[in-house]
Amino acid sequence: MINVSFVIPAYNEADRIGSTLKSLKHFSSNAEIIVVNDGSTDQTKRIAEKYANKVITLPINHGKGFALQIGWREAKGTYIACLDADLEESANEVTSLLSPLEKQQADVAISIVKAGKHAGLGFVKKRVQALIYQQTGVKLEAPLSGQRAFHRKWLSVLLARAYQGFGVEAQMTIDLLKAGAKCVEIPTTMTHREMGRNMKGFVHRLKQWVDIERQCRGTLL
Repeated sequence: MINVSFVIPAYNEADRIGSTLKSLKHFSSNAEIIVVNDGSTDQTKRIAEKYANKVITLPINHGKGFALQIGWREAKGTYIACLDADLEESANEVTSLLSPLEKQQADVAISIVKAGKHAGLGFVKKRVQALIYQQTGVKLEAPLSGQRAFHRKWLSVLLARAYQGFGVEAQMTIDLLKAGAKCVEIPTTMTHREMGRNMKGFVHRLKQWVDIERQCRGTLL
């Protein structure tokens, strides 16, 4: 029986995904690694096939939400951990997220990571915190964290609607809380690529904000 399924969406992550997947290979034989190659045009697929138990390749880029749901449908584990492809060696800290689930202290565990010096100004984060609080009455510190784990019994909730792009973390959190799931946030030192306070970072956060508004509020932008 598979205990943990690691679901990793990846788009053009050839430079980092190898290190990320290698850091997960030390888990016991009752774990599986599922990579959803979301229309990558680099060597992501080839590298992922060296380490993952299953690589699902989408012919075009559909976005993070779609890719995660594809991976969830394939997951066989009692617990499902969603991880970004660019965590590299810090991915092994996922054990901190699995621990409260295995001890039945929570249904969902979300990683809290201290913002680095190249992080954004926090507008999108504050917006999502407000949306989640408005709809559930719960205040979260890291609502946009892509590093999270949950018990598979919540899959029916997470597969009941289509998730869009970067709106997935915000909406899945709202859906789980409304369904009665107990969420805990766990401090970790997981690290991944920060977009920075430059034009590339600004464009990324603008797209993230648009996806979140469309997903959580149905805003037509």
